[in-house]
Amino acid sequence: MLAAISALVVAHPIVLFNGKDTSAWVHRGTGEPCRWKIVDGALEVTPGAPDIVTKQKFGDYHLHLEFWLPYMPNQSSQGRANSGVYNQGQYEIQILDSWKNPTYQYGGCGAVYGEKDPDAFALQPPETWNRYDIDFTAPKFDSAGNVIAKARITVWQNGIRIHNNYEIQHCPTAAGLQEKPVARGPILLQNHGCAVRFRNIWIVPKDR
Repeated sequence: MLAAISALVVAHPIVLFNGKDTSAWVHRGTGEPCRWKIVDGALEVTPGAPDIVTKQKFGDYHLHLEFWLPYMPNQSSQGRANSGVYNQGQYEIQILDSWKNPTYQYGGCGAVYGEKDPDAFALQPPETWNRYDIDFTAPKFDSAGNVIAKARITVWQNGIRIHNNYEIQHCPTAAGLQEKPVARGPILLQNHGCAVRFRNIWIVPKDR
């Protein structure tokens, strides 16, 4: 895993957030510049500011991001540090404080939301940094635009593989951008009303 990531870094990743610059991101639906706060070099979900999406759209890629979950002991289940990263704006890998916080099936941290739980529990406690490394293979289409291969995803959480080349059955998962699969789409980070933070976000397209 570490060797694979090192090879990707050599492949000149596109930096989507470096701790200072939010210019790669706009707000969902409006295209306005990102208004999420930067706190200690991290991008923090901000009340009243919608989801954010990348200006660029991607097909097949490797995505790396790190996330920090606020401690919300007075909340439970989906109310505790909820967010998500949507691949192509369509397919959510859930972000949630699932540390000693049970929730419903297919809704915990690392789940393909609404469809598949992670193969292993790899989450670190709130107020520590976690990371996702995601290999995403976009759906494929024939010349008439019909889907001939669904999207597939492999996810490592904190270095532990939690999905292995899984074929995603539903498009979109809940609250995705579109109603049908696309060849290329943005990365979306969800505002679910919790002050989740993100840092060190980069992507290596595999089809450029």
